[in-house]
Amino acid sequence: MAKTNESITKRQMGSCQKLAPDLTWRIMKLLFLWLCAGTLVSWGAPIHLEAYGDSLTAGFLAHTSLTQTPELPELSRLLKDLAFAFIQKNRKLIQQFESPEKAWPHWVARNLQTQGIDIVSIHNGAVSGSRSQGIIEQVKLRGPVPHATWGLFFVGHNDLCHSKIEATALVEQFVQNLRKSLEEWDKNHQNSIAFLVPTSPIYQLYPVLENHVWFRSESKTFTCQDAWTKYFPYCPSFYFRYKQGDLESYLKPRGEALNAALERLAQERNANTQRGNRVFTLEAQWPLPLQPQYFAVDCYHIAEPGQKIFAENIVYAISQKLSQGDLNSQ
Repeated sequence: MAKTNESITKRQMGSCQKLAPDLTWRIMKLLFLWLCAGTLVSWGAPIHLEAYGDSLTAGFLAHTSLTQTPELPELSRLLKDLAFAFIQKNRKLIQQFESPEKAWPHWVARNLQTQGIDIVSIHNGAVSGSRSQGIIEQVKLRGPVPHATWGLFFVGHNDLCHSKIEATALVEQFVQNLRKSLEEWDKNHQNSIAFLVPTSPIYQLYPVLENHVWFRSESKTFTCQDAWTKYFPYCPSFYFRYKQGDLESYLKPRGEALNAALERLAQERNANTQRGNRVFTLEAQWPLPLQPQYFAVDCYHIAEPGQKIFAENIVYAISQKLSQGDLNSQ
């Protein structure tokens, strides 16, 4: 019977690989998960889920929508409160704009549960505004965990935005910070898995959302460029570079360099752990294709519908690792 099940699993995996090139991205993922659902179920052991990262993981503004903006009084109040929170640099004030129950880690847990994996708990330690250095503190705050855990690390966008140093130095700084984070995580866990999620191609959102009107009244019209430069100016330099025509040539190689470093970090950590932990990189990015309804009112962060799709991307990437036997190999 075991041999029969094994051959079925191999046929399922082969079907996934043959079908993938001929299907659209969304259908491909859903079909892959359906055909390979048995691989996820075969994991068996209960899992405690953890997530570390920045505002994209914390669910910042995930409760808002670029295509369903509030009325002007509510919008004015949101802008005022948000500006005050950032000026004060008050973590508690900023937290009121985070919705972890709408963020992708929550939907990863829900998605894995529907695939038959027993998710016992979920810890979202992400902090809005974090760079790679901030992940170290997030892991320390979590502390020792005596249970089998899947940890998800998604960071790097704020490093790209706020670091003006040369690309090589940026990557080295990123590697040092994430190395320390993974070393701390390794000390606090045993027989667990860490997944490293690559940064997304932020430069792709500007041509999609430029000139998109996200608020219109008799007296006011706001477009995404207003959001990027005036009302939610997290990283105005990116938009200015986009208008100059050099954002992609500047940002793409930097992002790719950070992502390439993730695989090296995973190999390094796997060679040095003494606690049965393993680290893998995941091929998962933003909710693609990029569309306005997937974004929050600031034209930058991900709204709940986009968070759900990003969660699908994560589960799809985990399923690929399982189907290849990576997660079961010691």
